[in-house]
Amino acid sequence: MPELPEVETIRKQLSDYLPLTIQKVEKSDVVGSILKEESFKLKGKTIHSISRTGKMMDFYFGSDFHMLSHLGMSGSWRISPTKVKEKHTHFQLTCLNRDKEKIFLAYVDPRRFGNIYINTKEETKKHYKKLGIDIASEEFNADYIWECIKKFPNKEIKPFLLEQKYFAGVGNYIASEICARAGIKPTKKNKSLRKKDAHSLLEGTKSILEDTISNNGTTFSGGYSDANGEKGEGVKNLVVFYQTICGLCKKTPVIKITQATRGTYYCPSCQK
Repeated sequence: MPELPEVETIRKQLSDYLPLTIQKVEKSDVVGSILKEESFKLKGKTIHSISRTGKMMDFYFGSDFHMLSHLGMSGSWRISPTKVKEKHTHFQLTCLNRDKEKIFLAYVDPRRFGNIYINTKEETKKHYKKLGIDIASEEFNADYIWECIKKFPNKEIKPFLLEQKYFAGVGNYIASEICARAGIKPTKKNKSLRKKDAHSLLEGTKSILEDTISNNGTTFSGGYSDANGEKGEGVKNLVVFYQTICGLCKKTPVIKITQATRGTYYCPSCQK
């Protein structure tokens, strides 16, 4: 957490306020654990657009200047007409909007696992090279999924879906939900899957993304908040993750196991 739907929700919310010209930058005493690279100063720069690949946000300042943001386990950006005084605010930008009104853009992260990189275009490229195709993009299709599966026959499908080098944007709850909606047991080895399973995984991906993005992301206990400090309601659409009874068959108790140190939820009746 946050995963693609949560990051996309924040990106869209912040984009409504652009352009923003930065007047002042404030940092907490421990921001060094978050701000990994700072190749240029933000003061005087204008945020023209915000894009997203997987779980990475890209604030574009024009002239090949970028600020990349990974939200980690508990990070979020806040937008507010008044200074953000929320606990664990580690990076705050005082900005002017298109009407020359003051507005504040702040990065809040209780656990400080998120990362910020302020880089030129050339420096930014190395971060994009670590990512596969965004799972919400048109390039993410059954053929692509099938090619990835064939390359790693001995990997179990659910942990494999978490690899950002191939499936940019998938996190733990999404991986469990994709497998559930595809009707595939999360412990299945890739070599046991068929081309039709790639189509099922694609449809499962589309389904969970549609459900969660339309509900402004998913908030679990004490977790994610959007750019306005609100909780996402995507949890009401989950069929196995953190569920007691399967939301597909409506009768089978959900089983929880551990795969690659991460909790996995699945329905033994719906997932074979």
